[in-house]
Amino acid sequence: MKNALNKLKLNIKLSGNQAFIIFNPVNITYLSGFTGHAATLLITAESNFLITDYRYFEQAQSQAFEIDVICRDRANQNLGYLVNKLLVENAVNGLYFEADHISFSQWQGLLQEMSVDDVQPLSRAIEDLRYFKSEDEINHIQKAASIADQALENMLPLVKANVTERDLATELEYQMSLLGSEEMSFATILVFAERSALPHGIPGNRKLKNGDLILIDFGAVHQGYHSDMTRTYVYGKANEQQKEIHKLVSIAQQAAIDAIEVGVTGEFLFRQSEEVLLASPYAKYRGEGLGHGLGLDLHEFPFMGKGCDLKIEPGCVITIEPGIYIPGWGGVRIEDDITVSKDGIKILNKAPRELLEL
Repeated sequence: MKNALNKLKLNIKLSGNQAFIIFNPVNITYLSGFTGHAATLLITAESNFLITDYRYFEQAQSQAFEIDVICRDRANQNLGYLVNKLLVENAVNGLYFEADHISFSQWQGLLQEMSVDDVQPLSRAIEDLRYFKSEDEINHIQKAASIADQALENMLPLVKANVTERDLATELEYQMSLLGSEEMSFATILVFAERSALPHGIPGNRKLKNGDLILIDFGAVHQGYHSDMTRTYVYGKANEQQKEIHKLVSIAQQAAIDAIEVGVTGEFLFRQSEEVLLASPYAKYRGEGLGHGLGLDLHEFPFMGKGCDLKIEPGCVITIEPGIYIPGWGGVRIEDDITVSKDGIKILNKAPRELLEL
């Protein structure tokens, strides 16, 4: 955290009379260690202030690293007044703010209270730091992926005729909680048969029948870091079309994985997978994207798709998840979490990728 703060100050060239105000809770966690949901972080060249209220004050004191924690009296102090007070006390007359993480009306309300001469928006200042994961961060994602692997293995024996999507999704989330997941990485997607054509389908009361596809997209969280994995299975005996499409998606995924190396762009990886899908009879049913970065947010830079020109660098953790979605028939998606280094790549989740007949 200290390294991230120092690097941020260097990157935005904070001088003695400039400051940066941060609103995004995830970015605040990244820079300070505080995991609560009501805080503002003010960084100057010499000092760091975390503003919260009585609900999170004690938590912030125990979590925040080398940061002055201030408890705002919400009944008598509005945020703009308190921020301006700190700016004046620290002789700040230039302020940057997180333009992507505050509404126009909220910012205008704060601005009315401030007496700084120069206010400028900044975008992606912290997200660009988060792009490169440290060894500790990668270990947290690895742990989250391992939890998800084990939870899936624990849940699969419960797959049987007439079980509902919601039953299995609930059991999978329960198993992740038992294994130490802090929360779900996102709302679990677990859908059967023709409903597997819904890329973000919500588990419902659909009962499992012989020959149904089962698409499962889920993740765990460890120390705030997310995992994200998708597997597609068949209950009973897979038919030839199910086998054909699963093999196609698997080949498309592997084509992208084989092309991963430092310096390639997200669009380049997307094209490797896209070429496989375009050459198939199912081209018009392919998904539009290939994957995304992974970390404190489920979706972060770099992204894999058309127009994604950010380069894959050492320390990136990305997902590769091509899919085929045929309305009225069903869908197949395979997704893995992959970390990239100068020495190559490592797939963090270990659940079998082949088409299992359950």
